[in-house]
Amino acid sequence: MSGTKVDLDTLRAAIKEYESIKDELMVAHQNGQVLTTVRGAGRDMPSQVYANWAAAAGKAHQDSNKQLQDALVIRIDNLKATLAQYEQTEHGNQANLKPKD
Repeated sequence: MSGTKVDLDTLRAAIKEYESIKDELMVAHQNGQVLTTVRGAGRDMPSQVYANWAAAAGKAHQDSNKQLQDALVIRIDNLKATLAQYEQTEHGNQANLKPKD
């Protein structure tokens, strides 16, 4: 035994919080899609340079958001697997402690 104690309610709360953050990032990603389609105010070179820079910056933010979403999905899946394993172990332990006839 490693001596590590896992509070299943805290683990469930962490999963719920991570899922909430992921959902907020998904909404931000959808709303931020317009940041990747910035157009220049005119056909002059400064407007075009600004538009290209702004679109590139918007894409970078979108890419970063997506990477964070992907990392959260992996973390959530790992936490859910851990929770399921602990619940299964806990259920098995309770069954083993019941008196046998």
